[in-house]
Amino acid sequence: MEKEKIVIIGAGQHARVVLYNIEEQNKYEVIGYLDSDDNRIGNIFEGKKILGNYQKENLKEFSKKIGTNKFFIGFGNMKYRKKVFDYFIDNGWEAVNIIHPNAVVSKNARLGKGILIECGCLITPNPVIGDNVVVNTGSQVNHDNIIENNVYIASGVILSGGIKIGENTLLDDGVIVTLGCSVGKNSLIGAGAVVTKDIPDEVVAYGSPCKVIRENN
Repeated sequence: MEKEKIVIIGAGQHARVVLYNIEEQNKYEVIGYLDSDDNRIGNIFEGKKILGNYQKENLKEFSKKIGTNKFFIGFGNMKYRKKVFDYFIDNGWEAVNIIHPNAVVSKNARLGKGILIECGCLITPNPVIGDNVVVNTGSQVNHDNIIENNVYIASGVILSGGIKIGENTLLDDGVIVTLGCSVGKNSLIGAGAVVTKDIPDEVVAYGSPCKVIRENN
């Protein structure tokens, strides 16, 4: 069966992770990268060519040139992931889901587009996971959770049942969110935090138990 062609957006450290998971999934063929640095165009990164500058290409015409409009965001910077994701969608491109074969994903999970679920992850029944979400190695998204768009879940995170994570929020390595709690949008939860009560929008919080430290500017 012929694989669908795909382009990775960005060619840095996180792109290596994305490429690895794509190759393990064995559903798509990566034909190259689009980057934001003119000086890198034509270079080879991890065996694939940097095809152009996504900030300067006419994306609708470029997709015809390379024979695909499928893409995946290959960088982890929360500030720019949403902006670039929306830019490609608005230009008629299609975000795909990358799911490592050693991840366990319930058939009842409701998945958006542009989601990365890495090796060793567990997605149990009935969560809702929005667009442009990253679930890093060994993390758990348990039953009846709502994960809004553009959330970045780092490695080893455990999200108990019935919780909500607001859009554009980052949960750093090893965070635990306990049953029924919520974390607001545009927030950052520091590594190892244990969330035992609701965390509001637009804050930085960490500790065990997790406490708000300051606004997230």
